[in-house]
Amino acid sequence: MFDTRLALAAALLCFATPAAAETLTIAGSEPAGANVNDLLRLSVERFEGEDGAALAQQLEAELGGAQFGGRPWYRMIAPESGAPTDGLVTGTTRASVDETPVTEKRKRCVEPDPADKKKCLKEAEVDIRCRRRTVTVATTARLVAIADGSIRYTRPLNARDQITYCPDRAASRSVDDYIEDVQRDHVKAIRRDLAPRDYVLDVRVEEGTKGLAKPAQAAFKNAVRLTKSDQPAACAAWTALTRDAEPTAALAFNLGLCAEMQRNFDAAVDWYGEAQRQGLRGSAIPEALERVEGNRRALADWEARKRLIGRE
Repeated sequence: MFDTRLALAAALLCFATPAAAETLTIAGSEPAGANVNDLLRLSVERFEGEDGAALAQQLEAELGGAQFGGRPWYRMIAPESGAPTDGLVTGTTRASVDETPVTEKRKRCVEPDPADKKKCLKEAEVDIRCRRRTVTVATTARLVAIADGSIRYTRPLNARDQITYCPDRAASRSVDDYIEDVQRDHVKAIRRDLAPRDYVLDVRVEEGTKGLAKPAQAAFKNAVRLTKSDQPAACAAWTALTRDAEPTAALAFNLGLCAEMQRNFDAAVDWYGEAQRQGLRGSAIPEALERVEGNRRALADWEARKRLIGRE
């Protein structure tokens, strides 16, 4: 049942030399979370709120920079231009600051040593006046499809920060810095929802040799070491081990990573399933299967989108 995967070894030779140890490098894509595949032209209106214009500009730049396969995901349309658009992003962003007086205890010298001003004969706890500052930032975003008026996406985003500062302890960050950081995070969260995202992960390989004969154990360990310098050679070595024996859980999982590296998703799912049947536990397999499914969806979305672009 495993002979069909032996072709992996030759195909993997095209991959670049890795930098991380005992890992294989997985490059993939996550699909957009919202239903946006038929929206090619997109406009971002100014968000309501004091910082709404700046946030809208950041979001427009993020969405305009989103790419898949080296091509832009959206064609950004200025809302004031009156040009046709497929979708319109609107929203609000508001920040509030609340300060209340609080007290904290401090030890203070109430009886200095007359003979040595640096020494204290008696200390006591005293109250000092401080301020507790609470900053909240709330952003909402909504995407409407112009053709039918349907709301394709809506999301509230909230953040809260509380700092107590005193005469002897300054605030660790300014209000403006915190608000800017939060709104930048909100923009990136909305961008992740509305456009696919590429990623590169170094995923740790399995190193257990249980179930392998001694000669195979040595070859398996050598392949693990090869991941530090030559990932294709490591995959070729693991593939060769399947010619004479059924794969163990660790071997099957590593070959699943090898298949996932080259986006051979059917083979990757088969190998991960075999690793599960052989008793591999933990989060590695569910995470791998989720990556594969996300990659498949992202690629399918792009193929459908290319057909739509071609009809324009």
